[in-house]
This record gives sequence, C-alpha cells and structure tokens, in this order.
Amino acid sequence: MKKTLLPLIFIAALGLQGCSSLSSLIEKPDEEKTVEEFYVDATEAFQNQDWEIAILNYEKLKSFYPYGPYAEQTHLELAYAYYRYDEPESAILELEEFIRIFPKHKQLAYAYYLKALAADSVVRSWLDNFITDPATRDVKSAKRAYQYYTDVLNRFPDSQYATVSSKRLIILRNQMARHEYKVAQFYMDKQAYLAAANRGKYILENYPQAAVTMKTLQMMQLAYAKLGMTDNLADVQKVYEINQSDDIYVIDADFKTEPPASAGNADKQSKKQDESWWSSMTSWVSDLF
Repeated sequence: MKKTLLPLIFIAALGLQGCSSLSSLIEKPDEEKTVEEFYVDATEAFQNQDWEIAILNYEKLKSFYPYGPYAEQTHLELAYAYYRYDEPESAILELEEFIRIFPKHKQLAYAYYLKALAADSVVRSWLDNFITDPATRDVKSAKRAYQYYTDVLNRFPDSQYATVSSKRLIILRNQMARHEYKVAQFYMDKQAYLAAANRGKYILENYPQAAVTMKTLQMMQLAYAKLGMTDNLADVQKVYEINQSDDIYVIDADFKTEPPASAGNADKQSKKQDESWWSSMTSWVSDLF
C-alpha cells in the first residue's frame, strides 16, 4: 500500500504543475490586464519591429488607460510604429494629438520632427534612387512636409533635429522647383509661351537659388523671344549672365552639388558680387508682370 501511494502523489503533483503551466499560457482578457502588461506586450513587439502587433497593443493601452506616464510615452511610440508601418497619416494624427495634450512635454521637439518625417515619407520612395523623381508627385504633400520641417526650425532651432530639418528643406525646395519647371516645360511644348514664362517667374520668386534656376532662365529667354517681348528678354538675359559668375552657385541638395572653391572666400569683393546678384534678381522679378 505504501509503495503505490508515493507514485500517485508524485503523479498528482506533476498534474497540478502542468495545470499551472497551462493556465499561464492562456491569454488574459484585455479587461483584466494592467497598464504595465499592455506596455510590455507593446514594447516587446516594438523592439522586434512587429509594428502591427505593437500598434494593436498601444491602441489597447490608450483605450483602457488613457492617462498617466505610460499613455504619454505610448503616443510617441505608437506614432513611430505607424510611421514604420507605412501609415504616415495615422502617425501625423497621433502626433498632433500628443502635441495638443502635452504642449510642454520634454520630447516635444521630437514629436514635431517625427511629424515632419511622416509627412515627408508620403513624398519619398525607395525607387527615387533609381527610376522615379519625387518632383512628379503631388506638390501639396511636399509643401506640407516643407511646412512641418519649417516648424521644427522655428520652434526648436537649437535642437538636434534642426540640422537635418534644414537639409530636408533644401531638398524639398529643389524638388518643388523641379515640379514647377516640369509644368513650365509642358507649356513650352504646347507653345503656350506666356504661361511658361509666368511659371518661370513663379519659380524664381518662390524658389530662389534652386537647382533649376539656370534652366528656368534659359526657358524664359526662349519664351520671351517667341512672344517678341524684347524688354523682358533683355532683363532675363542680364540676370542669366550675372548668374553665371564664378562666385555665384546654386545649392542642389538632391545631387550633393558642392560650391566652387572661390565661393568660400569671405573677401569683400565676393560679398559685393553676391549682394549685387540678389539685388538684380529681386528687382527684376518684382518688375515683371
């Protein structure tokens, strides 16, 4: 009798241990989860770059526990997960909510920068490095991203995000200028010379020193020549000649164009030429109809 009792007790103990292990594998209902459990599940998926699961758990955390330090951090991490999951509009909405609720948060600069990145991702594609040109896409998206990067610079000029935001502004400005140039070229191809010239004037006014400045001036010369507008043609030729100065260069962040060696000289003559070019460009553009 004693020989059979011990094995039975051992088997029963194993059974109870198995039941305990099995119960630990059963998912706890969302209503019974603590905020810490939601956050652990979300951050584990986040670290594994399982964005869909991370988003699901962050959204649940916000729903069940909308207040407190976990909720604050959830807004930012959820927005980033949306951004990486290729849902930029959801990321922007999440960040706008965060900015509205926590206007003095210590990570506010990051929120503004991530908002700009999300808007920028609408404009960009990995194919841009090979066969596509972002200038052919909806210019409204580029303008929105441009405004968001400008917000970063205006609000947080000393933050770690200011430099990269400034670089993206140059790239986006060149991109939008190229878009307008393509429109102007379309008018030229259709022999709508006045429309092409006016679009060129718009480029010079709104995107000064863009990479397409010289092409725009050349196109405008042809357009005014076709129209017989000799005074305007002479003005464009004058600006074009000044623009060819060795000490004047156009920054093209898209193609990493470097300035000429002489452009780095801080002598008075170079500065005077630069100021003369800007004065000529400004007065000429303002006089055009």
